[in-house]
Parts: sequence; C-alpha cells; structure tokens
Amino acid sequence: MIGSKKRTAGSGSSAGSKRRRRTAGGDDGPSSKKQPSIRCEGAADGPWWSSAMDGWSLFKAFCDSTALHGLRYITAEGMPVAHRVVWVVTCFAGLFGAGWLIWSIWLRYHHSPTVTMVQDTSYPLYHIPFPAVTVCSVNKVLRAEAVNFVQEYTGKNGSDETAPYLAVVGALGLISYPTYHRPFQFLNYNMSGRPLMKDVNVTQLMLRVMPRCSDILVACFWKGMKINCCDTFRVQRTEEGFCYSFNSRTAERADGQPWIDDESQLLRNNAAGATTGLEVFFKGQEGQAIEGFDILRGVNVHVHHPDSFPDVAKGLFVPEAKTHVLMAQVSPSQTESTEEVRAIDLALRRCYFPGEGRVTGLPMAGGYQQDSCFMACRMHFLAAACNCTPYFFPRNIGVRECGAIDLECLSRNNAATRSNKPPRGTPGFHTDESALDCQCLPPCTETQYSVESNYIQTGNLELKSGDGYVDIFYKQMGGVRFMKDVMFGWMDLLVAFGGIAGLFLGFSLLSGAELVYWIFAGVAVCLRWRRERREKGTRALVRRSSWLLDIARVRGLTRTPSAEKRSPAANSAKDDFIAVNGVQQQITSVF
Repeated sequence: MIGSKKRTAGSGSSAGSKRRRRTAGGDDGPSSKKQPSIRCEGAADGPWWSSAMDGWSLFKAFCDSTALHGLRYITAEGMPVAHRVVWVVTCFAGLFGAGWLIWSIWLRYHHSPTVTMVQDTSYPLYHIPFPAVTVCSVNKVLRAEAVNFVQEYTGKNGSDETAPYLAVVGALGLISYPTYHRPFQFLNYNMSGRPLMKDVNVTQLMLRVMPRCSDILVACFWKGMKINCCDTFRVQRTEEGFCYSFNSRTAERADGQPWIDDESQLLRNNAAGATTGLEVFFKGQEGQAIEGFDILRGVNVHVHHPDSFPDVAKGLFVPEAKTHVLMAQVSPSQTESTEEVRAIDLALRRCYFPGEGRVTGLPMAGGYQQDSCFMACRMHFLAAACNCTPYFFPRNIGVRECGAIDLECLSRNNAATRSNKPPRGTPGFHTDESALDCQCLPPCTETQYSVESNYIQTGNLELKSGDGYVDIFYKQMGGVRFMKDVMFGWMDLLVAFGGIAGLFLGFSLLSGAELVYWIFAGVAVCLRWRRERREKGTRALVRRSSWLLDIARVRGLTRTPSAEKRSPAANSAKDDFIAVNGVQQQITSVF
C-alpha cells in the first residue's frame, strides 16, 4: 500500500514534470490548445524583412486599438482583400478631403485674415469732427503784387523790361500736382525767362503775391450763423500752392506751428441738410491775374480729414457764377480695429496702428494719415529726381526749392507722380511704367469723409454779393461705424481644423497624441529588445516590455507557428519563440 502510494505519487510527480516540460517546451499533445506566441523579429540580427514584419505587427496593433475611423477594418483578421481595398480607398479619400479643406481655410486666413463688419449705421455725428475744408484760388498770383515785386527786384518800370520776369512769376504760380507740366509748357513760349530770378526765395515770393483771404472770401456761415472768414480760415500748404483751410490741424501759423493743437478744439456738427454746415461765398477774380494767365476763374474746394493734408487731385471746382451753388453732401464713416488685428503681421493686415506709420518731411499735428503719406512720398521722389522740391513743401529735408530752371525736370517726372506701383506681377500693368513706390497703408483706425457734389442753380447769391457759393453739410443724421476684426484667430483655426479632421477622420488631439505615442513606444521597444537580447536574453526583456506585447497578444496580432511546422529546437531556451503559458504569469507578477 505504501509502495503503491509512493509509486502513485511518483508517477503523479513524474507526470506533472512531463506536463511542465511539454508546456515549457511547446510540445502539443492531442488535447492541448494552441497558444499564441510573441516574437520581435528585429531582436536578432535577421534578414531585412524581419524589421518590416515587426513594423507591420505594431501597425496592426495600432489600427485595432485606435479611435481613427476605418483603420481597424484594414488590418482585421479574416477580412477579404476586396474589403480591405475598399477601406484603404475610403480612408485615403477622407484624408484627402480633410487636407483639401484645411488647406483652403489656411489660404483664406493667409490672404484675407481680417473682416470689416458694419457695427452701427446711425453713429452719432457729434462723435465725429467736422471735416476740414480747404479753399484754393485758381489764380495763385495777384498781378498788382507781382508787378511791385518785379519792379523792386529789377529796378525797372517798363512793361517790356519786366514782362519776362512777370512770366517767370506767373509760371511759378502754375506749379501744381498733378499738372507739373503746365508751367514748363508756358515758358516754352518765352525760353529766355527760365534762367531768370535764380537767387529769389520762391516760398517768400509766392507768400507775397498770393491772394489774401479777403481777396477770395466774401462771407462765411457756420451752422447758419455768420462768422469772420479770415478768423477761421488759415494758411494751408497744399500741392496746389498756398491756400486757406477751415477746421484743419495741418494749417500753420507764421512760425510753422499748427493753429489747432488739440483734437478737442476741432469743430463738430450734429445736424444734416442744406445750410446746416459750412457756407462760403467767394469773390470774383476778374482782372487780378497776370496777363496771359487769366484762363480760368474760380476756386478749388477740398474736403478732407482735419489731421491730413488735402489731396488736391480730388478737389471740387467752383466756377464764378452768381446763379449757381455747389452742394457738397458729406457722409462720414469711422473704422476701428480690435487689438486682435494688431497681432497679425503687417503684410497681412495692411494697415498701420498708432505709432507704426511714419510721415517724414511734413509737419503732422495729428496721427498718421494716408493722404499725407502719399504727399510726403511725392516730395521725396521729386527731391531725388530733380534735386529740389516745389515751394509749397517745407524746407526740412535738406533739399533746395525748385526755381524756373527746374521746371523742365518737374515736367519730365510729372507722369510718375500720378500713380503708385502695384505688387509685382499684377495683371494690367507694364513693368516699364514709371510710378512711385510708396509704402502708404491706410490707418487701422480712421475717419473717412465721402463727398457727393451737385452743381445747381440758386437765387440768393446777389443778396450776399458773391460770385461763387459752396454749401458743405452732412447728408444724414448719422454716420456709419465699421469694426475690423480677425476673420480667423488661432482659436478659430484650431476649431475649424479640428472639426474637419473629426468629420472626415475621427481625429482629435488625443488621437494625435496616441499616434505619436505608438510610434515612439514601438521604436523604443524594438531598440531595447535588440540591445537587451544580446545582454540578458529574451525572457528578461519580455518582463520589461510585456505591456506592449500583451496588447499585441490580446488583439490577436502575434504570429503563432503551427504545430506541424515546429522543429524540436523549439523546446530550447535559446529559441526565438517564447511560450505564452507562463509568460502571462510573469507579466501579471511584474504589473
């Protein structure tokens, strides 16, 4: 009995040992189940395709566990080839669609990063300064003053002796943008006058011979009340010559300082309609011009921003006529930009915030204005082309003023001052066209005045003894306020890109982190396997990297050799295959 029990125990012990050996050695009995085994082909120095097979195993594991749409069907076990092809095409189509839409949104953001929206169509007028009004007589030289100057300069009284000098004075009075060619064409009839008066200060000369305020203005009314014209209209530099301005911060005193220092001193209006703004009646200029220069009589009226020099090419001409009035209806608008726009690169937003725009060579009482920038650009262009600037520009850039001898150069460069170069490659422009290269962007926050003019007949001029009449008023009781904001901020781009990627691919930030995680984890495991395989053997590595191998085993992505293809060497501890039975216990004990 005892011996029998011992034999039974011994036989049981022997059978248990055999079962453990069969299990450890991978020997499959008739009733034993197939166990999947895990192998890292790159662990040994195998052929080139072994690393590729490891990459495929990791890719299968990733596709089976990722949240990205459709990938699990590409690598699913037992999936027909045709079905795999359909899902590959579907996934690539989704990837292409998402990429195309994201690229379209990026281009839209890059080329049009800002959007201007209407914020208020009845913005109160009292928040907006009344525009500046500049009045320029067409005749810049009074004949009586010019004759007195020439007689003092030459010491001669005869008309034949002073005629060439009077022609030069008259030609200097014709200097004006954008018609710099006119004075040179006039002097072509009297070429002997061009070298004359080289030592004359043209600026002082033109200030002396210009019409006085009382020679141009008869009566002025502001908000229906009569005011003193010469107390409210100040001398103003323009590219047409010396003129007179109302409510302008660029008008100067004799010492060069602006008449209006503070914006709070600018006049404002809160009414709309005829005779509610500024009314000006002009005096006729008949018989006051130099003989031969009395071609056109009247005044040019310029409506512009109070902080800006007027753009004389946009002026309104008021002819001498007792029976007509020029009705100038002003529609103001304000544009304000948010601070988010400031963060956009200057090349994309294409506007200047305070402190960014620069105007050199011109006195600026207020902030940066685009019209003043273009005026300064033309001044610097003529200074470089002719080594001089016309008399109406200030003398603070170190260049002399142009005289009669320089009229030919001004005429030759007249066409270039009329336009600005567009970006290179813009259709409709020739590369050899002469033009300015001014970097004059508009302000990001600005006030604009749109003017509509009507020249109509009226019957009240004779009561005020005027030969010309202009009425400047607001067209409506409210202005328009615009707000410029970013079309796509970084938050908007993130939401747009994430929505498209989620719609087409099921992609999110966590999916991206998951993809990066699998890439780096797979590379790290294979590199560690290769290194530690040589140093400590395979079993030690299994315990360290069991988390990844366990995922691959559970997902059914490991390669298990069939029982009939196994060799007897599979039972060896040096074999590349590791039985899962027992490894699972090691994985559990480690984690």
